[in-house]
Amino acid sequence: MDVAILKEYLSSCRELVTEQIRSIVPQNRYSSVLYNLMLDYPLRLGKGFRPALCIASSRAQGGRLQDVLRTAAVLELYHNAFLVHDDVEDGSHLRRGQPTLHAQYGVPIAVNVGDAIFALCLKPLLDNTESLGLGKALAVLDTVARMALESAEGQAVELDWVRHSDWSQPDRAYCHMSFKKTCWYTFIAPLRIGGIIAGASPRRMARLKRFGSLIGVAFQIQDDILNLIADVQLYGKEIGGDLWEGKHTVMLLHMMRSLPSSERTEAQRILQMPRETKSVENVEFLFGLMRSCESVAYASRLARRLAEKALAVLDADEERIEPSVHRDFLVAMVDYVVTRNN
Repeated sequence: MDVAILKEYLSSCRELVTEQIRSIVPQNRYSSVLYNLMLDYPLRLGKGFRPALCIASSRAQGGRLQDVLRTAAVLELYHNAFLVHDDVEDGSHLRRGQPTLHAQYGVPIAVNVGDAIFALCLKPLLDNTESLGLGKALAVLDTVARMALESAEGQAVELDWVRHSDWSQPDRAYCHMSFKKTCWYTFIAPLRIGGIIAGASPRRMARLKRFGSLIGVAFQIQDDILNLIADVQLYGKEIGGDLWEGKHTVMLLHMMRSLPSSERTEAQRILQMPRETKSVENVEFLFGLMRSCESVAYASRLARRLAEKALAVLDADEERIEPSVHRDFLVAMVDYVVTRNN
């Protein structure tokens, strides 16, 4: 599957999911103060990885579109709720090329919108008891509950690292944090839910989790790389935001352990400065150190190794998913996550 076909698959899923989201979000007398704001991020042109992965996982294993579509839309709503809160926590200014919700309406309103999206997601998941049966519906709900908790724990770990400006973590600590913060809600939960709805075997479910874990960390590393070097018009978010925020990425961890002590001390001093007190010169200094240590190239190689392992898991003969356009999409995603430019 080439990139054009992959993007067509994403576009087709996004159109179906957007229609579902519109049907989930109420339109009533509270629309102007709440529900229209809940639609703001979902209606911006995002890629829609999560619902597409959920749909592809289910369809590739014999599931029906009508059985998985509404839950896939719920995953996209969860994603956008996380984004609203992440933007507040990170002090981000741009999301998908437009001002963030809190930049437009203030922090209290943005936080309430994110909370409301989480609350709104419960009813469609409970409705699965009628369309999927009690067993599958509870398994889906259990996966979503695990996803939400894993994401919150991963976010807590990252925020704690930033708070204490602790740069002693090895790569495996970063990978574990990403496994919790990113892998679960971006890859593991969508793939697992697709498998649940399709009736996948326990062995195949375990393989989907392993696949999602590997590709998810690779995805997060590439996202961190793009935060530094992407074309701002394509990226749609602030370039260099991770440096302004002092976020722990593979590149910064590699840079910090590669620098001589004097430069490491200065780099740590800048990184632990609050965002509002950092200067452009400070951030450019950090990026220059990163270039001198070839840290971006190091991170890129790590992401590719993880992607290769993910592909090997998907291609293994035992419990191998039969060929289809849906399986082709899952395979294509492996290369796409480490070669994408936005």
